[in-house]
Formats: sequence, structure tokens, C-alpha cells
Amino acid sequence: MAIRIITDSASDMPAEKARIRRVTVIPISVHFGPASYYDGKNLSHDLFYKLLTAGEYHPTTSQPSPEAFLQEFEAAQAAGDSVVCILLSSALSGTFQSAFIAKQMCAYDQVYLVDSTTATAGMQILINYACKLRDSGLEGADIADALEDLKGRIRIYAVVDTLEYLRKGGRLSAAQAALGAVSRLKPIIAVKDGKVSVASKAFGTGAATKSFLKLIANNPVDDAFPSYFLYSGDSSKKDELIPLLRQQNTLPSRLHDCSIGATIGTHVGPGAFGMAYVMDT
Repeated sequence: MAIRIITDSASDMPAEKARIRRVTVIPISVHFGPASYYDGKNLSHDLFYKLLTAGEYHPTTSQPSPEAFLQEFEAAQAAGDSVVCILLSSALSGTFQSAFIAKQMCAYDQVYLVDSTTATAGMQILINYACKLRDSGLEGADIADALEDLKGRIRIYAVVDTLEYLRKGGRLSAAQAALGAVSRLKPIIAVKDGKVSVASKAFGTGAATKSFLKLIANNPVDDAFPSYFLYSGDSSKKDELIPLLRQQNTLPSRLHDCSIGATIGTHVGPGAFGMAYVMDT
């Protein structure tokens, strides 16, 4: 019995990496006015930010249908394979619910659903771990249990460059966004236990970077797992961030890049940067 690993495109997992690691990625739909796209299929990250900054339409996203998951689950069932399905936080999307409905429809007990309680590269950390455990010979149920044990230690912290997209997405009022723009307010957001929250606030990018570094220092990295530098549209902040992380002795030994895609990029906009990692115990 083989083990199939499935995720959704909110993981921002590059297609080539998914192919090499034998991971199936179910795309989330992204809508710009009347135009609809499939994230990671006919909507690259470059095209997404081009359309986002053009400003004609603010994008919306919608979860995959149950049928998209059902097709994969039934194929696994026919082959006698088990499935470990790692999904965007159920607090952020209905994607997990779609997969749950599909599991009920196929009534196959070898489908294991994991609510990642995270997004973007936080999901990739779990996917990478699942692949490692699969390749070591672990069964599907044991892999799912291991992911449940790990997911609570995943941390994402990111500095948002502009409040405009949080306003457009209805997360902030126009007055709050305007006040933030005048005062140069830069929120540092966290994705933890499935939800997005404001971890701290600072005035100006320099102060926000210091607050971000303090969060990393107070929640140290476990280098047994890969970490990710996150960016939306522009990765140049990494050149400034790495010396600062090294200076305070918190630079991860395995720091990879991850471009933030449509699911989170819709809300943070371009110019955001941060890090996803497993917190040390």
C-alpha cells in the first residue's frame, strides 16, 4: 500500500518541488472581478501581484469543491493506497470542510485529514515532514498523528508593508487604514493555532523589523526542521534580515525562500516579509 500526500495551493509549494516529492496540490480559486483563476495552475505569483497592484479589482478566493478532493480519494481507494491530506487552517478557509465532505462521500477509512492550523510555508514544513516519514516507511495513520503533534509548534511572523489590502479585504476599516498610513504603522502579524492575529505594532519599517527580530528571539527556532523566509512580491528584504538574525544568533541553519501566494497575499499585499519555522521546545 502506497501513501499519497495531498495538499492545497495555500501551501505555496512550487510545482517542481511538489512533483519531485510526489505531492498532489489541489488549487484554490482566485477571482479578480469576472476573471477566475486556479492558484498555481494559470495564476503564477508574479501574475497575481501584477493584477493585485493594478487595482482594478480586489481578489477573492474560494476553496476547492468536494469533488476536487473526491476524485483524488477515489483514485487512491481504487489503488488500495492511503492518503494523508494536509490542508489550510480551517479557521481561514472552508478547504478542510470540502475535503471532509469528500471523505464522507467516498467512505474510505484510509484517508487521513490534517488541519494544518497554518498557511503558506507553515504548511510546507508539515508536507516536508510527511514526505520524510512516508519515505521512512511509516503508515498513513502514524504520519497523520506525527503531524498533529508537530503543527502546534509552527510559527509564522510577518511584517506587513501596507494596511491597504487588509482594508480592501474587510479586515480593517477605512479610518483604521488611513490612520495607519499617516502614522506609518507597520503591524507584525502572527499565524498561530490556526488564526491570524497582530503580534505587535511599530511605527516605520525599522522599528517593525526590530519587533520582528524580538519575536524570533523570544520564540526560538528548532533547527531540526527547515525554516522559510517569506516574502510577497519582493525578496530583497532577505539581504537585510539575514545579518540581523545572525547578529542576534537566531539565523536558522536551513533557511529557504517561500513566495507568498494568493491566499495570504490577498490580505497582506506586496512588500510583506517574515519567517515560518518550527519553534524549539
